[in-house]
Amino acid sequence: MSRNERGSAARAANAAAQRRRRERMAQARREAEALRDAERHRQRRAAQAEEEREALAERHRQRERERYAAQDDEQREAHAERERQRRADFGDAERAAHAERERQRRADMPNEVRDAERAANARGHMEGRRRADRANRAACDADSVLSGRQPVARLDTGVRNTVCPHCGALLWREERATLCCSGGKVNIDPLPAPPPLLRELWTGDTLEARTFRQHSRRLNTALSLASMMTREVRPADGGYAPSVIIQGRLYHRVGPLQARDGERPSFAQIYVNDPDCDDPAAEAALRLGHVPLPRGTREPERVRLLTLLEQLQVLLRQVNPYVQDFIHAAELPEEEVQQQRLVVSADARPADQHPRRYNRAEGFREVAVLMDEEPVHQDIVLRRRADAEGPFLQTVNETHRAFEALHFVLLLPFGTDGWQPDLRQAVANGRGDVRGVTLMQYYAHRLQLRPDLDDSLFRAGRLFQEYVCMAFARVETQRLLYLARNQAGLRAELYQRLQDALPGDAERELAGGDRVGQRVILPASFTGGPRYYQRR
Repeated sequence: MSRNERGSAARAANAAAQRRRRERMAQARREAEALRDAERHRQRRAAQAEEEREALAERHRQRERERYAAQDDEQREAHAERERQRRADFGDAERAAHAERERQRRADMPNEVRDAERAANARGHMEGRRRADRANRAACDADSVLSGRQPVARLDTGVRNTVCPHCGALLWREERATLCCSGGKVNIDPLPAPPPLLRELWTGDTLEARTFRQHSRRLNTALSLASMMTREVRPADGGYAPSVIIQGRLYHRVGPLQARDGERPSFAQIYVNDPDCDDPAAEAALRLGHVPLPRGTREPERVRLLTLLEQLQVLLRQVNPYVQDFIHAAELPEEEVQQQRLVVSADARPADQHPRRYNRAEGFREVAVLMDEEPVHQDIVLRRRADAEGPFLQTVNETHRAFEALHFVLLLPFGTDGWQPDLRQAVANGRGDVRGVTLMQYYAHRLQLRPDLDDSLFRAGRLFQEYVCMAFARVETQRLLYLARNQAGLRAELYQRLQDALPGDAERELAGGDRVGQRVILPASFTGGPRYYQRR
């Protein structure tokens, strides 16, 4: 074959290959266009199905809203109760079968339907969160809520009839049994029932009982052995505050048993000022003079308060061991206590013997006599008179067993011990160790209503509010102290940009100056801290 023939054949083969390539490309474009058309058609069908489902769901929600609006409160409660009963009647096997059917239903769905359902659920969830956020922001406007411009939805938590199987506490249906006693690990002796007079004042419907409950906090302050030092937040206009709000750290302090020259006795000093109660009316007037009464308090109400103080101070002298011991300590001759110390031990004393570090003291129930030793920092040292160089008031350590009993004398008339570090759980853990009861566990157990026990604590009105505020402040203080003392265990030095947090302090330290304060890093798990809010 000549050269020209070979060139013609090559050109013909090349042209044929080009034609086949163009045909394949055209076929590929047709197939891709068909796939795109099919995808667009599928998306249109999915969108139409989603719109139909949304319309159907909206019609269903509208019918439910209309039906709910047509019902009265009794019908709504009955419907909710039937729904709760239906869920409660489900056994474990029925719940497992229902979950299996739901999984099978989702597995049988086409992918586009399943994706559309997930997207709809996500949109519904986000819309619910937006509505909740809008409602929360609107509810923060107190003027709108109180004036009625912003309606507030009714929240029904049901009936408090669930009984804890371990400690008998009454719980709401959504609360777990670990809330009150940690599943039986915490078992604290209940508070004893108050004396009949005090019980009648907590529960009675007489004018005196109502006056007592209305002014329970003021009466407790007038009769307490220790003063509470804190900053209480009150309305700026001086009006009525429905709640007790305290800010900052809370202290209980005890002063000397005898007032300084020229000063009026207060708190425990009033008990020892006149041990024989020659003039109970004058003593009651002295107590009431230390408690500011609301503006507009009328004379009949003031007379009732004086009468109540007379009765209660006599009662506490009869039943409260701290009152009796304080009076007895004040009656001791001066020469007998010069070389001794009268202390209220932070540790619970055995019922039948005294600790070796204390000498036996006749006539005392809670106070002991310490000789030739120094008291530990948790002990309360009773002073007959204020030292010239020492502080006038002594702060009661927050871990002391009498922290509550010295102040809340109307809630704890028998001087019942409160929380202390040696308090142990009733059940050992898996390793056989018996852990201590934390302060949070103590108050979670104490602040529960139990039908078969005395409920005077929960009838105390604003005094109960003060007790709860004290408990919260005490728990938070313990947590902050733990974090401050365990910074190495929390690896606080590994947090980033610590030196940038307080540049002035860092430069002062590098220059050899005094260190300003101490850095304490709060972890993100501490509720209310900066990193807690950043994480949320």
